[in-house]
Amino acid sequence: MAGFVYIHVPKCGGSSFGAALRLRYLTSQATIRLNQGDPNLIGDARILSDYAARRRELHAHVSKGVRLISGHVQYDPYLHLSAARNYGFLTLLRDPLERFVSHYRYLQRKHPDAQRPDTLEAFIETRAASRLSSQYLFYFAGQSQAQTSNTAPLITRAIRALACFDLVGDLSDPQACRAALRNITGGPLPLWHRNRAPNRASVSRALRTRLEHLCAADLEIFESVRHHRAAA
Repeated sequence: MAGFVYIHVPKCGGSSFGAALRLRYLTSQATIRLNQGDPNLIGDARILSDYAARRRELHAHVSKGVRLISGHVQYDPYLHLSAARNYGFLTLLRDPLERFVSHYRYLQRKHPDAQRPDTLEAFIETRAASRLSSQYLFYFAGQSQAQTSNTAPLITRAIRALACFDLVGDLSDPQACRAALRNITGGPLPLWHRNRAPNRASVSRALRTRLEHLCAADLEIFESVRHHRAAA
């Protein structure tokens, strides 16, 4: 393979995963930069302009032949079929409910915002929660459920996209993920741990039911990918 593209979905345990990969390819690696959005835009428009810039940066790194490219960047099927056809594509997923709760609590710790509700119960009623709860849709199908209510075709698109990946790891089984990654990269990976969150707090049964409804699209993608990988 010419190299690897690691798509790092936020709060999937990918900081350690990505750090190990970058050390493995230390002489030819790049991380997609954050906060490239148009400063004259606000809200969703700025987020989308940011991700469009990240995609352009991904294309540039591929054109230069960088061997390991990692970052919070959306999957581009057209790039995969053309300039990056000889690259391996990697990602790491996590139970969507755990991922969503972790993402919210990370934002509260690291990026406090007076406009963001200070309880999870209140936050899940916001538009931002709709976006955060459908990150698998956004990263692998191009849109979050904050952008559209018709998620069915996006779910199908995301599942098909992930079927093209060389590795879709599951954070709940790190040993299997690490073994598969060694086989793909053809060598050992250094141990590296970054960005560890505090111990996970439990949620009530009633709140979990609400979270399952909110994260339904990502749950369907996650379960489908797990089922097909296990069957294979």
